[in-house]
Amino acid sequence: MNMERLAGAFGARISGIDLAAADEGVTCALYDLLLEHRFIVIPDQQLTFDVYAAVGHRWGRPVLLISEKNRVGSHPEIIRQSNAESTPIFVRNVASHWHCDSSYEAEVAATTLLYGVQAPEHGGETLFCDLVAAYRALPDAKRRDLDELQVWHGVSAATALEGEVIVKPADLPLEARKAVRSSDPVLHPLVQRHPANGRHALYGLGGSPYSVAHMPEKDGARLLLDLRRHATQAEYCSRYKLMPGDVLIWDNYSVMHRATPIDYSDQPGARRENYRISVKGLPVGYTQSRGGSPRAALEG
Repeated sequence: MNMERLAGAFGARISGIDLAAADEGVTCALYDLLLEHRFIVIPDQQLTFDVYAAVGHRWGRPVLLISEKNRVGSHPEIIRQSNAESTPIFVRNVASHWHCDSSYEAEVAATTLLYGVQAPEHGGETLFCDLVAAYRALPDAKRRDLDELQVWHGVSAATALEGEVIVKPADLPLEARKAVRSSDPVLHPLVQRHPANGRHALYGLGGSPYSVAHMPEKDGARLLLDLRRHATQAEYCSRYKLMPGDVLIWDNYSVMHRATPIDYSDQPGARRENYRISVKGLPVGYTQSRGGSPRAALEG
């Protein structure tokens, strides 16, 4: 096992791990490293759908994406993402906005895994912002005020910032809308306590939030946009380009992420193909007081 910090404010690469053979103890140790570094990259993996689904189940309870069209038929917990030229115009670059996965559901996704199969020569990076650091940078009085707030979330309901693409269900053609499971609005705390360690962080500032409970609509929308601008400043951001064989894992309680716009092409050197699993809850067997350092646990 070898761990190295990635360039940028946070993130780490962990090599020498075979996720197909990673047992409960190794998975929990990797989760400790994820909590420390916000996102981790595990390179040199060769995963079938069966194996990848099994890996996902060790990390938590897989989420079924609301869009059935994107699910892998034999393994519905796996979501296929690509830039195939046949992709309809209205759903291209739909992840090119800051968000936390499944923040529009009553129980949100805790962790997301992304397995790379093809990567374009140019573009295709994923951006991350550290919601823990952004929260800690706020004045004490501001944090106390935010700690009390609840936010309404809906599917793609947020207001887009400059340069963001948010495709709302109402903007889809009728046939495409039929393939998207509807979801009622849900309330989430603006500041979340991490279920694994109790750490406070801003949560779900992009993608789905549209209103702050018990606050005038305009004031709530302005607060959410101001906080998203604050959290996505350069000092809180890192980026990574998923390469073939990589498994990129991030903690949705600690970061927001967004895709960068990409060309849609089937030409050699331009294709991007990856497979996502988002899960709810903590890894199987994980406890907060397992003892020992993550590195010691991985080194055995």
